[in-house]
Amino acid sequence: MNGDSLGNIDILDQVQTYLAKLKEKDKVLKELERQLKEKENELKAKEEKLAEAEKRIKEKESFLDKKSAELEEYARKLEEKGKEIEAKVAELNNKIAAVANAEKTLKEYETHLKGLREEMEAKVAELKNFEEYIKKSIDEMIAKQREILEKGLDIAKMQTTLSDLREKMIQAVQGLSGEVKVEIPKEVPKVETKEEEKPKEEEKKEEEKKEEFETIIVDGEEMIKCPQCGTLNSKDAIMCYNCGFVFRPDELP
Repeated sequence: MNGDSLGNIDILDQVQTYLAKLKEKDKVLKELERQLKEKENELKAKEEKLAEAEKRIKEKESFLDKKSAELEEYARKLEEKGKEIEAKVAELNNKIAAVANAEKTLKEYETHLKGLREEMEAKVAELKNFEEYIKKSIDEMIAKQREILEKGLDIAKMQTTLSDLREKMIQAVQGLSGEVKVEIPKEVPKVETKEEEKPKEEEKKEEEKKEEFETIIVDGEEMIKCPQCGTLNSKDAIMCYNCGFVFRPDELP
C-alpha cells in the first residue's frame, strides 16, 4: 500500500509539475500569442501604411507620368521654338547683311552724289561767270552798236550835206559857163579810215557772211535784219543787241 501510495504521490507530483509546466507554457504561449497579435496588429498597421504609401506612390507615379508627358510635350515645343528662333536668327542675319550692303551702296551713292554736286556747283559757278561775261559783252556790244548807229547817222547827214553841196556846185558851174560841162560823180566817194580799211579777202568773207542775212538800207546806212527777232543791227554787228542772236560766232571773244 505504501508503495502504491508513494507511486501515486510521484505521479501526482509529476502531473502537478507537468501541469505547472503546461500552465507556464500556456502562459508563455499566451504571452507569445499576445505578442503575435501585437505583431499582427503592427503588421496590419504597417500593411495599411504600406498600402497607403503604395497608393501615394502610384498617385505620384501617375502624377510623374503626367508631368513627364507634359515635360516631353514642353520639350518638343521648346525644340520647335528653338528651330523657329534659329530660322528667325538666320533671317535676321540675312536682313542685317542686306542692310549692311544697302548702307554700303548708299554710302557709295552719297559719295557719287557728293562728287556730282561738287561738279554741278563748279559748273554753276562757271555758268555764272560765263553769264556775267556774256552780259558784259552784250552791254559792250550794245554800247558799240549804238555808237556805230550814231556815227552812221552822222555820216548819213554828212552825205546828205555833201549831196546838197554837189548840186549847188553843179548849178553854180552851169551858171558861170553854159558851154563847159563838168562831170561830177553822183555819189561822193566814201572816205575810209585806217581802222576801217581791211584786206580784200576779209571784205569778201564779210560780204559772203552778210549775204546770209537780210540787209536793209536806212538813211544810207546798211543794216542787218536779225532773223530771230527782226531788229535792225549795224552791218558790223557780231550779235543782235536785242535778243543776242549771233551773226558771226567765230568772231566772239
